Amino acid sequence: MTETPSRNSNGSRAVLIGVGVILAVCCACVLILGAAGVVAYERIKTSIPVLPTFELPDNDVPSVEPTLARPPAESISNATRATLETAVIPESDPYELACRLKGICNVPETLDPPAVPPKVGDKQKFWISNSNTDENFQIEAELLYITPHTYFWAERPRDVNMDDLKRLMDTFEEKIYPKDREFFGSEWTPGVDGDPHIYVVYADNIGHTVAGYFSSADSYNPAVREFSNGHEMYVLGASQNLADEYTYSALAHEFVHMIQFASDRNDVSWINEGFAEVGAFINGYDVGFADRIYAQSPDLQLNDWADANSPDFGAHYGLSFLYLTYFLDRFGEDATKALTANPENDLPSVDDTLASLNIADPLTGDLVNADDVYLDWATAMYVMDKTVGDGRFYYYNYPDAPKTRPTDVVSACPAAPFKRTVHQYGVDYIKVACAGAHTLRFEGSTAVPLLPVGPHSGKAHFWSNRGDESDMTLTREFDLTGVSGPVTLSYWTWFDIEENWDYLNLEVSENGQSWTILKTPSGTDKNPQGNAYGWGYTGKSNDWIQEEVDLSAYAGKKIQIRFEYITDAALNGEGLLLDDVTIDAIGYSEDFESGDGGWVSEGFARVENVLRQTFRLALVVERNGKITVQPVETAADQTVEIPLELQPGDSATLIVAGVTRFTRNLASYSIEVR
Repeated sequence: MTETPSRNSNGSRAVLIGVGVILAVCCACVLILGAAGVVAYERIKTSIPVLPTFELPDNDVPSVEPTLARPPAESISNATRATLETAVIPESDPYELACRLKGICNVPETLDPPAVPPKVGDKQKFWISNSNTDENFQIEAELLYITPHTYFWAERPRDVNMDDLKRLMDTFEEKIYPKDREFFGSEWTPGVDGDPHIYVVYADNIGHTVAGYFSSADSYNPAVREFSNGHEMYVLGASQNLADEYTYSALAHEFVHMIQFASDRNDVSWINEGFAEVGAFINGYDVGFADRIYAQSPDLQLNDWADANSPDFGAHYGLSFLYLTYFLDRFGEDATKALTANPENDLPSVDDTLASLNIADPLTGDLVNADDVYLDWATAMYVMDKTVGDGRFYYYNYPDAPKTRPTDVVSACPAAPFKRTVHQYGVDYIKVACAGAHTLRFEGSTAVPLLPVGPHSGKAHFWSNRGDESDMTLTREFDLTGVSGPVTLSYWTWFDIEENWDYLNLEVSENGQSWTILKTPSGTDKNPQGNAYGWGYTGKSNDWIQEEVDLSAYAGKKIQIRFEYITDAALNGEGLLLDDVTIDAIGYSEDFESGDGGWVSEGFARVENVLRQTFRLALVVERNGKITVQPVETAADQTVEIPLELQPGDSATLIVAGVTRFTRNLASYSIEVR
């Protein structure tokens, strides 16, 4: 059974627990693991057996040989990178959006608490989501048990084992709740309903692949979020055994998500999910097998996330957990707590935390950044030996962490150049096992595209940027007071927007306060999850397309035009590109080659489709049972030649990581052994 992430139809991505996984590990090797799994957006079950190992073929050749892009590094402008480094992605505000786009205003963020607190035996209706059918429906559940911080409700109360229920919720109350709060901070309490209790609803029909979910949308007033229950709450599938250890682990994991919602709603999925796994880990629960899935195929982008249908979905949980657990192990609890509280998002939050704590490498004296940690972590995953170097290449807090293995093995030298790709913040391990004196030559691309497609014309265009629970806008004023006839807005666009979950609207306003959503030829009013505020773009355009929108109703007026990209709680596509905008009626034409053309961006960025590609390398030498690790610096053109002196039985493994931020495109390189 394939796990798929549950999403509640009020638009927030549900944090769920899946019931099985089919994982494509490599080539035609498929492992079917028929045990329940817990993940938050899915968390993998704790009791699944260790994966079997298998050998990768030496010099496994990609189906299509990669192409290296090697313009002179100095010819590649840093302007796009600088723009993206300073861009601020605004957090979405459902209350403000409901008022501005739907006219639903002055909605309070909290509800009036009931005159009488709930008591055991009370019954209440709840909205429930089935993630497999994307249906939403109401159930009636009975309150069975109360602790100081939880209410436990059941749709079928007579089927609940009360001893198991009490043991589970008492453990949450006495152990998990205080531990997660001490480490990660507080949930929003008393919250949207003015009640410090977390609602746990034990319900049927939440989906055959789902054991449970947490939805942050339940923490909003139902007036602004369709299907919100108006409580801080979790839903557990009634098919789940309340005595199973994985249910305990799941509650520890999900409670971290509730805390994250209160502290940093629009942080990225890999940070949210990795720390939720750390939440289960610090409570003493097994984190399952996601880390072992990752170790089987470690070329996976840390600062990205996969759709539930991707074979990499489970591995992303393992990857983010392993990286953040290494951070905890190496820098300690205080530094990790500072990272969880850091207001920055993604890798910049790691950079900022390390810088604010003035953390330096004891060997070099240099301040440490996220890229340094990534390379040391990737090396630790391969070495896993506390006797190597200063002991940093080991998990002291998790000695059972899985090891990675070579992704290529060169056993006959000299070896002609062969080309490979590696993800940004992914890793390859190129092992050379040839006795004798050799030179290992690395040659990497110096350039990489930011996005899958370039501008419609010229070199520059506007990009919506990416983000979870975010609201990016691009706005410009137009004076149509001298126009009486037809007015048409024309523009070229390309988009890749998470279908039915994220939307980009074209809007118009006469006063800058209230906005009307315009109908675009390639947009839709399809809104199965309740996320859309009106007609908008969602899904993929595939190619650049020209859109024309009638503005004749606004002839004779001054107006503002806005492109607005609103995303939900997890996962996002590449976003939207905008180029070659015209309004012939007023002689307006803008291709963004000379600047922003008067458009005001909040989150959007004017970019060119190229970034400098950089790599981080390390060499692991194994000789007579002893391991040494050597840092390897590339030249500005991303090349380096490394002399090797290997005896029979020795080996040298080059660790290769792409470290260009903002892009999901692969980094190409070649290896030669002379």
